[in-house]
Amino acid sequence: MKFNAFKSYVQKSEYSSVVEIIEALCHETSEEELYDHMEHVAELAVLFSKHYNLDQDAAYLTGFLHDVGRLIDSDEYLEILEKYNVSVTEYEKKVLDVLHGKVATIISKEIFKIDSEDIINGILYHTTLRKKPSDFEKIIFLADKMTWSYDDLVYDIEETVFQSLNLACYKGLHWIMNHLKKKNGLILEETQEAYDYFKKFVL
Repeated sequence: MKFNAFKSYVQKSEYSSVVEIIEALCHETSEEELYDHMEHVAELAVLFSKHYNLDQDAAYLTGFLHDVGRLIDSDEYLEILEKYNVSVTEYEKKVLDVLHGKVATIISKEIFKIDSEDIINGILYHTTLRKKPSDFEKIIFLADKMTWSYDDLVYDIEETVFQSLNLACYKGLHWIMNHLKKKNGLILEETQEAYDYFKKFVL
């Protein structure tokens, strides 16, 4: 879906709720699997936020917004980010898919008029995390990773997430780093920095 078509759809939508609009969009574009993922992340984020006394409503909304960039055609990502003066590294240009988080923040701010710093940062760093993240960013990162189809990753997070967010983030990042190295995949700078930060903090 093109960005302008997305924007037009939202403006003309009969729904006022962000979640209802996203659900309708996913249905119309046959992205039911993506919607199921968003819903799952939202539910987990609420569960974690309740345990750690964080904003449950914000967590729920972030769960649905974190991957909304995936509804936009990836070949339009660079053009969108340039238009809104969002910086893109040379590494990110090599793996366009990772930019869906940055596109999602633009959609959230410019189209859905979201101005919560917690929500925007939760969306922005849900894939890579970063060094010194807020607890809210941690729960979104962990909720997203717990929906991945890797049993060992899910288990590592599941057994630690209610004990310590820092330990759970370390476990998740450790798995991701090993996974990327085995695949000779690209490790983004923010992921490396996050891993180094939690490794020093936890070990």
